[in-house]
Amino acid sequence: MENSKSSYVKIINEICAEEGIKLSSYSYDWAFCLRKDQKRAFILGYQFGLNPSSVQQVCNDKNIASEVLKEEDIPSVYHACFMAPSMLQYTGGKGSWKALLAELEKGTLVCKDNYGTGGNLVFKVRTQAELEQAASDIYKSSEAMAVCRYEDIQSEYRLVVLDGEIRLAFSKIRPSLTGDGVSTVGKLLAEAIAKGQIHSFLVPNEAELSKVPAKDETYLLNWKHNLGQGASALTLSIPDLEEELVSLVKKTAKALGIRFASIDMIKTKAGWKVLEVNAGVMMEHFASSGENQYITAKAIYRDAILKMFEG
Repeated sequence: MENSKSSYVKIINEICAEEGIKLSSYSYDWAFCLRKDQKRAFILGYQFGLNPSSVQQVCNDKNIASEVLKEEDIPSVYHACFMAPSMLQYTGGKGSWKALLAELEKGTLVCKDNYGTGGNLVFKVRTQAELEQAASDIYKSSEAMAVCRYEDIQSEYRLVVLDGEIRLAFSKIRPSLTGDGVSTVGKLLAEAIAKGQIHSFLVPNEAELSKVPAKDETYLLNWKHNLGQGASALTLSIPDLEEELVSLVKKTAKALGIRFASIDMIKTKAGWKVLEVNAGVMMEHFASSGENQYITAKAIYRDAILKMFEG
């Protein structure tokens, strides 16, 4: 979708018009300059002018952010960093394959672009061949690969935090089919796509299409929880959130010194853990999913914009 047609850009324009803020846009609505009462503020992508640039960079680096959280004893998914071969001059030149293969021997891994977003260039790795393919794909466009252990996730939540307050919480529901004990995955999927219940890009490989899920069996179409990869958002009541979860989210924001962020949390058998911290607060898919969601996202963005003009 073109930036200019997104819910996000529409929201920014509406807020500025309603608040008497002069708005200039640049680079196909990827950057904005906001002016009011002799003050000026900038928005770049989904980065608002509330977080110091160094904090933004730390949060956007999966390895460094997880290092900080580990040092602060905050339960989190640790992301190790493996630099591309072109960067070996800065890392001592020892190479990464021996360490990577040693990690793979311990169990399934997840390999990611260390600076990536939206579930792009994220691979579940079980074999050396899969590891080599993942590294090849990631290093084509990134100088660093983040590697973490594959987690058996019971639930994944996204929480938007503004100045220490949780403003939005929703669970990410992965797309799935329900078996009837007779139909193949291919047939169930075709029916779901025809009804507009499932995105067509979620078609699994040919071997999976011939499987017949048992009656009432849940067949997941994606192991990822990203909204941009077919998952849906279920808004949660903030007062009803578990105390442990709320505490970890607030400790995470404080440890990283970030004012405005979306924090991804996962629940495993071991309890809640921080998965990733996003300094860019993207609510495009959420805001586009319904009128109430649009109103909620707009209220959060409005407060963030007004805070940029305080002081």
